[in-house]
Amino acid sequence: MSKFMNVKFFAVFAVVFAMLAFSGYDANASSKKVYVTNAGNNTVSAIDTSSNKVVMTVRVGVWPAGIAIDRDSGRAYITNSSKGDSTLSVIDLKSNSEVAKVKVGVAPMNVAVDSSTKRAFVTSAEDPTQVVTVIDTAKNTVKGTVKVGAGPFGVGIVGMKLFVSNVNDGTVSVVDITPGKVLKVTDTIKVGAVPVNIAVDPDAKRVYVVNHIDGTVSVIDAASNKVVATVKVGTKPWDLAVDAANKRLYVTNRFGDSVSVIDTSSNKVVNTIKVGKEPIGIAVDSGSKKLYVVNHADVSLAIIDTASNKITGTVKLAPSTDSNYAGSPWSVAVF
Repeated sequence: MSKFMNVKFFAVFAVVFAMLAFSGYDANASSKKVYVTNAGNNTVSAIDTSSNKVVMTVRVGVWPAGIAIDRDSGRAYITNSSKGDSTLSVIDLKSNSEVAKVKVGVAPMNVAVDSSTKRAFVTSAEDPTQVVTVIDTAKNTVKGTVKVGAGPFGVGIVGMKLFVSNVNDGTVSVVDITPGKVLKVTDTIKVGAVPVNIAVDPDAKRVYVVNHIDGTVSVIDAASNKVVATVKVGTKPWDLAVDAANKRLYVTNRFGDSVSVIDTSSNKVVNTIKVGKEPIGIAVDSGSKKLYVVNHADVSLAIIDTASNKITGTVKLAPSTDSNYAGSPWSVAVF
């Protein structure tokens, strides 16, 4: 009888397993984390997406701002933007520990990772030499620098092109990052006033640039390096995230307390979502249809269902403890 029951159990188990496999079931889906840089706290918060609760806090450098995740290595790269620090923290996301800290240019703001060539590119907004620092991610050492425009801020990669927004001259520098070549600017694209953050859609060969003062987004064709559209959004936009699968671009309007939703096929705003105070960082998870928005002044993270464009949850984050600056959260990433 017991043998019969065991056979029956394993037969049922095999059928269920096969059904799950063919239905696209992901056993790790519930274990995804959202990572938020807390600038005023000098920490990074890890939030479990199944419970929407902070499950881990990692101490990094001073005034952590930008974050990028190398999905191949499972490591996060954090720019510590205080002038007195000016480092890049490397976080192992399995152990949730800082495994390296690399000295970069003055006041690093953003970082982009190229997993295929094991390099990271760090912008330094206040470095007088106007450089992007190139990091060897295998060794966590500086490989070199490349001079771009004035006030390099946002950064994104499409193919073997690096796009860097320069806040002080209203341009985007295009750098050829082909391995074996000397890194240099090959083109300069004029965009709007104070271009801050950049998002890219590599498959569509599109680069999106937020123009903070103009209240617009410049859409660049990465193949021709030409601006093909300019989209009016909200007040003082700051950051943006591309959902390539659903042809949507989400833009935080820092002093409009909202997120603009853009249809990337038409380059038109199709919705506006009210969020908390001073939304800045933003990330989207296409698979779960969730959008994560950092409310800088509210010290919180808004969770939005992208199917309905409705807020479904809010995570309160710790207020600043290492400084008297209240609005601590800055950037966000999902992994």
